[in-house]
Amino acid sequence: MKKSLSLLIALAMVFGMFASMASAATTEPTTADKYKWFVDQGILKGTNDGNPRLSDNLTRAEFATIATAVGGLKLISSTSSFSDVKVKDWYFSAIQSVSDAGLVNGIGGGKFGPKLNVTVEQVIKVAAQMAKLTPVDGAVVAGASDWAGPYIKAATDAGLAVPSNYKSNATRAQTIDLSYAVYQAGQVQLLSDVKAVVNPDDTITVTGKVDGKVDGVKVVVGTAAEAAATLNADKTFSFTSAKQSAGAVTVKVNAYAGTTVVKSQEVSVSIDSFKVDSVTVLNARQVAVKFNKAVQEGTSAGGHNYETIDATKTYFLLAGKAADKVSLSSDKTTVTLTYGANKIALNTYAQFEVKNGLKAASGKALTGYKEALYLTDTTAPTISSVEYVGKNAKLTFSEPVQSLGTISINGSTIGTSGSVYYTADSAVVGGETQYNSVTVYGLSLGTNNSFYLVGGMDFANLRFDYSTTLNVPSDTVAPTISSVTVEGSTIKVKFSEKISTAGSVYADGKTAVAGTPDGDTASYDVYNWLNGNKFLTLSVKISGYEDLQNNKGSDFTQSVTISVDQVKPTFSSIMNDGNKVILKFSKEITEAPDTLDVKFTSPSSVVKSLVATRSAYGYDADNSGGDLSSAEKSYVVYTLTQTDAGTYVITLKDFKDGAKPTKNTIDSTTATLTYSSGSGSGVLVAKIITKEGTYNKSGALVAGSKDDQLGNGQIKVVFSNGGNIDASALSVSHYLLNGTPLPDGTNLFFQEDQKTVLITLPAGTITASGTREIKVVDVKDVNGNTLNTGNDDNFKGLSFLNENVAPIAQSVTLTSDTVLRVGFSETLLDLNTLSPAVATTGVEVYINDTKYTGTLGFSYANDALVITAAASNVFNGSQTIKVKFNGSNVKDLKGNTVANSEVTK
Repeated sequence: MKKSLSLLIALAMVFGMFASMASAATTEPTTADKYKWFVDQGILKGTNDGNPRLSDNLTRAEFATIATAVGGLKLISSTSSFSDVKVKDWYFSAIQSVSDAGLVNGIGGGKFGPKLNVTVEQVIKVAAQMAKLTPVDGAVVAGASDWAGPYIKAATDAGLAVPSNYKSNATRAQTIDLSYAVYQAGQVQLLSDVKAVVNPDDTITVTGKVDGKVDGVKVVVGTAAEAAATLNADKTFSFTSAKQSAGAVTVKVNAYAGTTVVKSQEVSVSIDSFKVDSVTVLNARQVAVKFNKAVQEGTSAGGHNYETIDATKTYFLLAGKAADKVSLSSDKTTVTLTYGANKIALNTYAQFEVKNGLKAASGKALTGYKEALYLTDTTAPTISSVEYVGKNAKLTFSEPVQSLGTISINGSTIGTSGSVYYTADSAVVGGETQYNSVTVYGLSLGTNNSFYLVGGMDFANLRFDYSTTLNVPSDTVAPTISSVTVEGSTIKVKFSEKISTAGSVYADGKTAVAGTPDGDTASYDVYNWLNGNKFLTLSVKISGYEDLQNNKGSDFTQSVTISVDQVKPTFSSIMNDGNKVILKFSKEITEAPDTLDVKFTSPSSVVKSLVATRSAYGYDADNSGGDLSSAEKSYVVYTLTQTDAGTYVITLKDFKDGAKPTKNTIDSTTATLTYSSGSGSGVLVAKIITKEGTYNKSGALVAGSKDDQLGNGQIKVVFSNGGNIDASALSVSHYLLNGTPLPDGTNLFFQEDQKTVLITLPAGTITASGTREIKVVDVKDVNGNTLNTGNDDNFKGLSFLNENVAPIAQSVTLTSDTVLRVGFSETLLDLNTLSPAVATTGVEVYINDTKYTGTLGFSYANDALVITAAASNVFNGSQTIKVKFNGSNVKDLKGNTVANSEVTK
C-alpha cells in the first residue's frame, strides 16, 4: 500500500476538508464511494454487516485506526501504554501506533477512552502535532477547550482554515471524507521530472516540477551550499549554478513545505573539458570551428577575437595565416573565420590549427588542436533567409559573395535609388568587399512581388541565380509599450516591436517632446521639463507611436521621476582595427578631444611621443552597415600616426556625455594597446590616377585621381610617405586588375621621379568600358618600407576604364564617281561636330597605286568615314582604290585612334 505521507500535507488536507464540511458542500465521489474505495484498497476493514453507518459518531478507537492506516504509522511498542487498551483488543495496534508517534496522551489517568466519541478539536490537535506545529502557549480560542486553544491558534497562524464547532463530535462520514482527501494528497507527486543539463559555459541548469503543498525548492550542486530555485506559478522550477570544474557533479534537489523537506532527489552530470568538436570548410572564404561548449568572447587574451590579424597571437591559423575576421555564434559555441583574398587556396590541403590559450566561457583553456583541411567550394550560394521588416525584405546569402549580379522586381531592374530600390550589406574583409545580404525597400504590403537575382558570383567564382516571391505581410496589429524607464532626464520606452515613429511624450503643463526611435526602443529628452529642479515626479503619456507598417499604438500613461543626469561616463575598453583605435565608454560621448597624447615604447625600450587624431564618434561594431545603435554610439574612434610593434599608452581625458545643463566628464585615465608587429606593414601609400578618376570604397572620387591627359589604357600610380620606390615596382605582378596581374606587354616606367609609375596597357586589353578594381601589392621603397594596408584607400581603388580597342577600317565602297565610304569596326567620333571643329588628317587615297592629290572632304556616318572628291568623275568601278591611315586622327567615341593601316577596294 502507498501509505507514506507528508505530515504538513495531511494537516492542510484535514483543515481543507473540515472547511468544506462546514459549508456542507457535496462533491463527487460521494462519501459512500470513498468509504467503499478504502475498503476495496484494504486500507479499512469495513463493518461486519456491510453498513458503513456514515451518520454515526466516530469513536476514538475508530479514528486511531483510520489515522494509522492513512498516515502509514508504524507500531513500535509491543505493550499497551493505556490501562483501558489491551494487547488483545482489535484496536490495540492503531491506538499504540498513534501513541508511539507521540500524537496522543489519552484522556488522563492512564486511559485512552477507545469507546468515547472523537471531537473536532481532538482531530485538530492530532493534525497539528502530526505537522509538528508549535502550540501557541496561553492561546485562548472562543468555543474551544483550554487545552485545544494553543493547537488551534498554531493552525490558524499557519494560514490554515479550521471549522469553528470545535467541541462537536466528528461523524464517521466526516472522518471518511477527511481521510480520503488526506490519502489522495499522499498520492501527489511532490517532486518529479528532475533534470540537470550542463550549459555551454559549464554552468548547470536544474529543472523539474513539484505539486501538492510544496512551496519551495532548494538545490545543492556538488559541495556548494544549498540555494533557492525559482518556483513558477505552474509549479515548475529552475535553477542555474555557478561555473563548475570538469568531472562528475552530483545535484540534489530538496522540495520544501514551509521549513520541512518533504521530498528529495539526486541526479548526476558530467562536465567535459574544453575541446574542438569539428572544423568545417563552409565556402571559399569561411571556415567554421564548432566547440563542445561556449567560447570566451572578446579581444583580450583567451578571447575568440584576440589579435585577429596577428598570426603570432591569434588562436586560429590556416596554413599559418590569420583570419581577417573572427565572429562568434549567438550560443558562443561556433567560431566562424572569414578570410580575404589570397588567404585560401582552393582544391588544396592546408593545416588548420587552434592554438593553446583559447578559453571557454567558464575559463577552461583549450589544449591545442590541429587538422589537415581540404579547402574546396563546389556549392553555389543561395538565399538562406528572407526577413520582412515593415515594407522591406532582407535577403541573406548563405555565404559571402563578391558580385550581386542584376536584381529585378516584377520584371523591372532596380538599383540603389528609386521608389523600389535595394541596398547591399557589405564588409571589407582582408582588403576585399564581401556582400552578405540585400534589402529591397518600398514593396507593397500583402502583394506578391517577383524577385530575381541574376549573375551573382561567390569567391569560388561560382555563379548563381535566385528567384522567389516576396510577399510583405500586411500587419494590422498595433504596437504596445512593454516598459518605461528613466535615465536622468531621458525617458526610455521599450515597445513590443520595431517602430518607425516614436510619437511624443506629454505631461500636464509641459511642452510635448518628440521621441527618437531606435529599433524597438525610443528615447525622449525631457530635460526642459525640470525647469531648474534637480528632480521631478509627474505622470506622463506616450502617444502617437507607430510600427514599421504604420499601425498606431494606444496612448500609455505612467508616473515617472526625472532628474538631472550627474553620472560620469567611464572608460570601458580599447581595441584596434589596423591603425584605428576604438575606445568604448559606459554611455554615449558627445564631446571628445581632437587629439590624444600617446606614449609609444618600442620592443627595444625606445620611447617617443605620438598623437592619435579623432576620426569618428560612434563605431559600427557589428558591421551591419546601417545606422548606429545606441550602444554603438558609446564608441569614439581615433587614428594612430604609426602602428609599429610596441606598446601604446593613450591618455584619456576631457571625454564628455550629453548631460544637461552640465556635461559629465570622465575621470582622467589611460588605455594601453599593444601591437606585436607593424599593422599595415609600413608607411607607403599608393594613389591611383586614371583618365576618368578613381573612387574609394565609399563611392567618393579621390581628390586628384583624374587626369585627362592619360590615355584610355594608362594608369598612373603615385607613391608617398616613403623614399624612392624600388625598381622591382616596375613588374606587372605588383599591380592587379580585378585581382589579376597586368597582361604581358604592359609598359611600366618611372615618370619624372622614382615615386611615380606610369602604366600603359597593351592596345585592346580593355575590350569594354566599365569599373575595375586596381590594386597595388607588395611594393616597397629602397629603405624597405612597404604598403600601409590599414586602409583600402592606401593601396587600391575603383576606376572606370574606357575600352582601348582602336577602330579598324574594314572596307571601301564606291558610292559614286566622287564619293568613297570606308566602313569601320565601330562608331567613329565626328570631328566636324567638335567645338571648334577639327580637320580630319592622316588619310590618303590611292588610285591604281597612285596617290590622289586633289582636294578631299571628310564626313562621318556612324561606323563609316565618307570621303568626297571636290572634282567630278574621280572614281570608277574599274579602278583599284586604296585608303591609307598614317598618323591619322580618326578615332572612336572613347578617343581611341585608328592604327596605321590600309584598306583596298
